[in-house]
Amino acid sequence: MNAKLKLAVEPQLNAVFTGEITGYDKEKQHWQLDGEFYASCAISLLVKPELGDKVCFTQVEGCYYLIQILSRSHNHQELVLETPKKVHWIAPRLRFTAFEQLELISLNKLALTGKDYVMSATSSMVLHAEHMIQQLGQLSLTAKGLLKQSAKHQVITAEKDVRIDGERINMG
Repeated sequence: MNAKLKLAVEPQLNAVFTGEITGYDKEKQHWQLDGEFYASCAISLLVKPELGDKVCFTQVEGCYYLIQILSRSHNHQELVLETPKKVHWIAPRLRFTAFEQLELISLNKLALTGKDYVMSATSSMVLHAEHMIQQLGQLSLTAKGLLKQSAKHQVITAEKDVRIDGERINMG
């Protein structure tokens, strides 16, 4: 049996063009292509275009869309991923590797959540905060050298025992 799909409207095949980004209109947020066409970025184009990039673009219903960046004008430029949409990655495993520096920056809330949380540094670890609250079942601090706590006021409270053990204890 042969089945044939019939569409009520014939599909319109759009051509794909190539060009160079020659300008940017900040007001309209459109990229100028070959000094002639103005195009917006397709939602799937996460890499931010730059002047001089060689790109693919298409026309859909009278509007031009950048759909792919083919090459950069300069190799030393950083690769910027940009979208006005929220981004949510779902994967069984996600890993970021940086050979020089990795920064996670949030202008508001930064949340790290996991069943097990491991943080390590081979040289220095610095924490700066206006307020810090830690709520734990148990806490064990071990230092191979000096462990120092300094504060204008310090309170140590225990429901049962406070134990201070050392070869020499200096109070005051």
